[in-house]
Amino acid sequence: MTWRSFAGAALIAAASVAGAAPADGTDTPAALATVGGTVITAEEYLAHLQAGIRQRYFHGQVPEEGLAALRREVAQSLIDRILLAEEGRRRDIRPDAVWVEAQLKELDGRFGSDPRWQSVREETLREGRRRLEEDSVIRQLRQQVEAVPAANSATVREYYRTHPDKFTTPERLRVSMILLKVEPWAAGASWDAARDEAARLEERLRGGADFAELARLHSADPSAGRGGDLGYVHHGMFSEETQRVIDELKPGGLSAPVRLLQGFAIFRLDERIPPVLNDFAQVDARARELLQRDRQAAAWEGMLADLRGRAGVEINETVLNAGE
Repeated sequence: MTWRSFAGAALIAAASVAGAAPADGTDTPAALATVGGTVITAEEYLAHLQAGIRQRYFHGQVPEEGLAALRREVAQSLIDRILLAEEGRRRDIRPDAVWVEAQLKELDGRFGSDPRWQSVREETLREGRRRLEEDSVIRQLRQQVEAVPAANSATVREYYRTHPDKFTTPERLRVSMILLKVEPWAAGASWDAARDEAARLEERLRGGADFAELARLHSADPSAGRGGDLGYVHHGMFSEETQRVIDELKPGGLSAPVRLLQGFAIFRLDERIPPVLNDFAQVDARARELLQRDRQAAAWEGMLADLRGRAGVEINETVLNAGE
C-alpha cells in the first residue's frame, strides 16, 4: 500500500467517525441511511464510493451500469458493517487488542519515515484504532457464525450427486495453429496480404502439406517451434468466435483462416477429450471442503439477511445517486 492509498483509507475512516452521529433530529447531516442510532452521511458514502471506483476501475472509465451496481454495493457494505458491529456487541464480542495493536504497529512502521505521515499520524491512528476494533469484532463474529459442524458422509455423497459440475473434468482440446501476424494498427493492405497468404496455406494443407512443417516455416506464434502445437486447451482460452470455429471441427479437421487481433490463423483440431465425471472416491476430500464452504457461506448470508430484515433500513435514493 502506498502512502497515498493509505491516506485515502484514513480519510474514509475519518468520514466514518463524522457519520456516526445520533439521529436525534439536531444538526443531522445529509444521510444515506440511518441504522439504529447511527447515521451514514453523504460524505462518508461518497468517500467510500470514490475509493471503490479507484480500486475497480483504475483506468478511469466507469460504465453506467457498473457504477449503478457499485453504488448499491458500497451502500449495502456500509449498512452491513454497522449491523454486524452491533450484532457483535450484542453477543458481547470484544476486540482482540493484540491483533489491533499489531495492525496499528505495522501501519506506523510502514510510513514512519515519511514526513507527510507525521502530520496525520496521531489522528489517523486514533481513527484507525476505532475501525480496526470494529474489524476485529466482525472477524470474530464471522468465525462464530461459520463454525458449522462438518457434514456426515451421506450428506457429502448427496452433495456430490447433486453437483456433478463441480467434480467433472471439463472437455479438453488439443489444438495446433499457424499464425500469420499483422500488427493491429497496420494498413489494410497488410491485412489483405496476410489473408491471401493464409488462404494459400489452407489450400496447401488441404492438398496434403505437412501442418507442422508449414507452422515452423510461416507461423509467428511461439508454438511454431513445436509445429504449431498449442497443447491441451479448454473453453475460455480463445475468443468466442475462435471457439465456435474450433467447436465445429472434428479431430483432424482444419479451419478456414480466422481473423484475430494478432493477424490471421489456421487451426487444426488434433484431439478432443470429452468431459469426465470423477469417481466419488477421487474427489471425496474436495467434496467435503466445497460443501463445508457452502454451508459456512449459507450461515453467514442467512444471518446477514436476518439482520437486514429486522433493521428495516431505508436508503435515501437522492444521496445514493449523488454526483450523477
